[in-house]
Amino acid sequence: MKFKKVTISCSSEVSEMIAYAMHEAGSMGEVFDDYNDIKQVLAEKRWDYADASLFEESDKCTVSGFFTIETDDKSIEKRICDSDYSGLFGSSDGIIPDLSIEIIDSAEWENEWKKYYKPFSVGKLVIVPEWEKYTALGGVPVRLNPGLAFGTGTHETTSMCISLMQTIELQGKRVIDFGCGSGILGICAHKLGACDVIFVDTDEQAVTATINNCALNGIDNPNVLQCDVRNIQNQADVIVANITADVLMDVAPLIKSLLKEGGYAIISGIISSKAQAVVDTYKHSFTYVDGDKKNEWSAYVFRL
Repeated sequence: MKFKKVTISCSSEVSEMIAYAMHEAGSMGEVFDDYNDIKQVLAEKRWDYADASLFEESDKCTVSGFFTIETDDKSIEKRICDSDYSGLFGSSDGIIPDLSIEIIDSAEWENEWKKYYKPFSVGKLVIVPEWEKYTALGGVPVRLNPGLAFGTGTHETTSMCISLMQTIELQGKRVIDFGCGSGILGICAHKLGACDVIFVDTDEQAVTATINNCALNGIDNPNVLQCDVRNIQNQADVIVANITADVLMDVAPLIKSLLKEGGYAIISGIISSKAQAVVDTYKHSFTYVDGDKKNEWSAYVFRL
């Protein structure tokens, strides 16, 4: 299967927002190439081996998004320019400087990032790529191979969700993973003691990835549904939703209807410029409990 890889050169300061613009334009996933990220990893010594080339400083930063092969090149550029972050490109004519488009095979997309995806901890959990050898040293391992689905755990929106999940009691609870992607959040909930996890996504690749990842973690007969969340009948004690700010605001009444009284909504995927609007929306029906912010992203816990 082939995809269009759209790459934009930019500064580190605006890379997160450009990635969000690509996401709003229909990108199925975004990849950063930023020396500042590498420098932080090297400084924190979160590595076992680092190629010498990584120590060569560079001011280069690029963000790449992946679109279906059928998508027209000009329409991609226009949709990015029409996003909330069009001002980042300094262009009013629908043309983005330093943009390139290439055709790649899905295998290239899937496998290239594996070289940089290593085990890492989020609280008491340790996210471990399927292909990595790992001996647990006090943490609870969560095995993962996201494939083409969103959710490796490395992105701020996902790691904040995993962290916030550990601030509430999940033992014996029913959890809905709303837009499950790779299934990482629901699997983490299971590892934290949830007795019943419902994984829901409309994307076939997400459903396939979730089923495979549940098997990696010894979860037998997982309840994985390819459908609209509105089709779910059972109420839950906790809902985790790592999607986008606009969607989170739209589905706030739905999340309320799917939660038991006193239940928790853990929401993420919220770009900072829209964080207050999301908080204001949820405060109409929920009580604010906790929140976190990393770079340009925010995540929150609300209680019904």
